[in-house]
Amino acid sequence: MRAVILNSFTGIDGLELSEVPDPAPAEGEQLVRVRAASIGPWDLAGTVGAFVPAGGSNELPQVQGWDFAGETADGRRVMGFVPQPWMGIGALAEQIAVPAGILAPMPDALQFTEASALPVCALTAGLLVDAAAVGGGDVVLVTGAAGMVGGFVVQIATSLGAHVAAAVRRGDAEEAGQLGAEMTVDTGGDLKGAVRDEWPEGVDACIDTVGLAPDGLACVRDDGAFVTSVPTAIPDGARGIAPQTVQVQPDADALAGLAERAAAGELTVRVAEVLPLDRFRDAYTRLERGGLRGKIVLTQ
Repeated sequence: MRAVILNSFTGIDGLELSEVPDPAPAEGEQLVRVRAASIGPWDLAGTVGAFVPAGGSNELPQVQGWDFAGETADGRRVMGFVPQPWMGIGALAEQIAVPAGILAPMPDALQFTEASALPVCALTAGLLVDAAAVGGGDVVLVTGAAGMVGGFVVQIATSLGAHVAAAVRRGDAEEAGQLGAEMTVDTGGDLKGAVRDEWPEGVDACIDTVGLAPDGLACVRDDGAFVTSVPTAIPDGARGIAPQTVQVQPDADALAGLAERAAAGELTVRVAEVLPLDRFRDAYTRLERGGLRGKIVLTQ
């Protein structure tokens, strides 16, 4: 089968589309014909060996890719992300063998491209909102609210009755508003000043998806919540605030619920561009350039 493999930890230059042996499912695993696979910042990080210090394999070549949607041999539509993407079990391939327990059913109303854009980002967003204990009436500051994780955070938080302030670049203000943010703050300016002008005591929670730890924490009221998806940007606790981070893992039940919400139109799944698998290099280059408002998806 064809797969995108990494031959060296040299970034995009280390990638190639190659023929590799078909996967042989072990006991408890399910073979999936991959119809669509999306890529994110973690895919770029993997090409330079970012996961090796954390225990990831340094053996090469490695099949790349995390998020996927596809079909099982008996025709079931499924979706998920690989549990150990740095260990050579990659989704940028024609087939993938994964533990059956990580697969979530894919609703008929979703396309494969949309489904492949959900797993990592939507699950991470759900974890962030849960960790911040967001509830009705809360004021929540979301950094990177126009990004994929941040955009899902905005939608999930507003569905709980929270009031969302989006910290984004000026050019992303409209996008954040369309996702449900009630106001926007320019991350290029005085974030604390802008937020404290509106809420002098501070917001109830800051959910940080881009690593604005010190500035984001300064916007939170005493005894409020600060949660980040950037593990290298956890600030020291202050004023009764105990900062947290989250680490996403496959969760078929949670993903199934999020997929049903997307199928019902309750969550918007943004796909920026769809490319065939053989244009993987264009996809990675576009991702590296940044400024995307949605996931890049590779299909076959």
